[in-house]
Amino acid sequence: MTTARRTVTVLFLACVIVLGSSVAASSAFMDSAPTGSVLITTDTIATPTGVTATRAGCSNSRWMDVTVAWQPSTSVRISGYQIKDYRDDGRVYTFASSAAGSTSSTVTTDKREGAPTTYTFTVTTSTSYGWTSTESQRSGSITC
Repeated sequence: MTTARRTVTVLFLACVIVLGSSVAASSAFMDSAPTGSVLITTDTIATPTGVTATRAGCSNSRWMDVTVAWQPSTSVRISGYQIKDYRDDGRVYTFASSAAGSTSSTVTTDKREGAPTTYTFTVTTSTSYGWTSTESQRSGSITC
């Protein structure tokens, strides 16, 4: 190979490299597919109604037994109920759970914790898929 041929080949390759690197590569892809309409809804878990509290026992100075009753939730896939105790000093305790299908529970509360004089109770529905209802209205006041 002669010097002139080598020089022309090197110049040609240099031009290809310089010109080739200055041109941006691009591509475009386009596709579409029809979709059906999607409807997303939420549900509300029905709250137990008619919550009542009846003193079942007050035999000593410390413990009081209370039977809390309610009308069950009308929602499906109920896993149970939680019962909360509201005390007149402002404290709230979730202290009982009951199984699905139950409509009452007898609970024992410690009267010495903060020495409240009145109690009210609420019931909340739990579902098997992790949702809960809002709390029921409070029961009437109970004293011992």
